[in-house]
Amino acid sequence: MRERIVPLLCATMLFFSLSPAYGQHPIDVQQATSSGEHFKALTTYLVIPARRLTADTRIAAAKSSWALGLHQQAAEEINGLLRDKMIDGEQRARLTFMRGVIDFQEEKYQEARLYAEKTISLLQGPSPLRARAHLLWGQSAMKMKVYSGAEEHLKVALDEAESGDIPEVRFSLGEVQMRLGKYADAEEQFKTIPMEHDRTAVAVRHLAALSLETGNLDKARFWLEKGKTEFPEAFIDSWADYGTTKVALATGDLLGARLTVEGAVKKYPPSDPWLLLMQASLETSEWDRRAQLGGR
Repeated sequence: MRERIVPLLCATMLFFSLSPAYGQHPIDVQQATSSGEHFKALTTYLVIPARRLTADTRIAAAKSSWALGLHQQAAEEINGLLRDKMIDGEQRARLTFMRGVIDFQEEKYQEARLYAEKTISLLQGPSPLRARAHLLWGQSAMKMKVYSGAEEHLKVALDEAESGDIPEVRFSLGEVQMRLGKYADAEEQFKTIPMEHDRTAVAVRHLAALSLETGNLDKARFWLEKGKTEFPEAFIDSWADYGTTKVALATGDLLGARLTVEGAVKKYPPSDPWLLLMQASLETSEWDRRAQLGGR
């Protein structure tokens, strides 16, 4: 990894290496990584002679590379560490898990699943790390559309996860159960996501979609209105307007549906599939209405 860092990083390293005031000790890398100074951590790491590097220093460098988006460099550093027979136990498990997450971020889901499986095999019993490995396994399986297997591992993750990881596990489990057609189970998972969580906006969107799918119009209206009010950035697309149109038509609010469709026509291209469905639904409802009036 050390010889393959991006040119800008190397140039900065050269600048700092010429300054006698710049620390060049292994502990400096770990301290910089711990404090979030990842660029500084790597520039320090690169000027330390290889013979002075410790496993902890190399782990810190891998974490900083990961934090800076240098996934290939982080992967290479971890691969080197995993070849070190002196690294074992939970430390090896943590490195294996990190390696799997890097592959997941690179959309190499089969490889990520294998690293998750290896992490679990290195651990002796339930733990927050093992829960995260099951979460990684479940999320990787979901990406590969192996939904039953994904659900199995996400349920294990939920049993073992610490409190801070539970919302992410429940969100992933809800997505899997939604794809398995277990709508009631999925709804319960999404409802538990805290309002301040990063996944909440998408969870509310899923709740609206589930309500529309199951024909529960009161719930659909509630979740759509909540989403547009509290998470407007997640409800500004044609699907949200389609949902609003469907609820309006189902409750006999033709005027509201017309206004939504008229606004959508101004916002989306004529080929937008949700716009086409909105227009078709509105046209069908208007024809039905005319037929009813004509038959009186």
